[in-house]
Amino acid sequence: MIIRTLSSKLALLKNKFTLPSRFQKGLLGKWTNYWILVGQDYKRSTIDLIKESRKKPLKTSIVITSLSGIIYSIKTNPNEIDFKSTVQLYLNESAMYGEKTRNKEVDNFYVQLIDSFNHGLVRRISFGVFSIIWIDNYSKEHGIYKSQCKYLRPRYLTFHTRIVDFGFLGRWWNIDRQYKIYDINEDEWNK
Repeated sequence: MIIRTLSSKLALLKNKFTLPSRFQKGLLGKWTNYWILVGQDYKRSTIDLIKESRKKPLKTSIVITSLSGIIYSIKTNPNEIDFKSTVQLYLNESAMYGEKTRNKEVDNFYVQLIDSFNHGLVRRISFGVFSIIWIDNYSKEHGIYKSQCKYLRPRYLTFHTRIVDFGFLGRWWNIDRQYKIYDINEDEWNK
């Protein structure tokens, strides 16, 4: 209904506005006709889309839900600053635990991660919907040959061993999992 009223208003506007005959065959006339045809194509495709969505409401709801989920994932894709602030927050909170309570593996993981941050080795790859944090061999600022040679870059087959965290829906999943087990020291129970 809204589209019909809009199209009727555009038709009235088209009838009111006409180019003088000397401009109709020139560049301005062709340009005007092009944009009129583009508008008509969009109008037809929008009407067809509405008709199709009324015929198949289940398909329409699935498509809209999927697109909404993808858009939400893109909007909440965490970046490297989010990762650094999450690590800092968890380190500050974990400093409250005593050394006997801390999990040694998770503690070593955090120490290695902070060391990598200090040396500039932490990298982020964004895939739009999700992000990956990984550890590189050398800092970007190094001018040595090994850091710039394309043959000495990390291999694709062993790249999965360098991945530190996976970011999706506004959170970093590995860091969150590590923090949940940070205060569970298995050595404390074995003694």
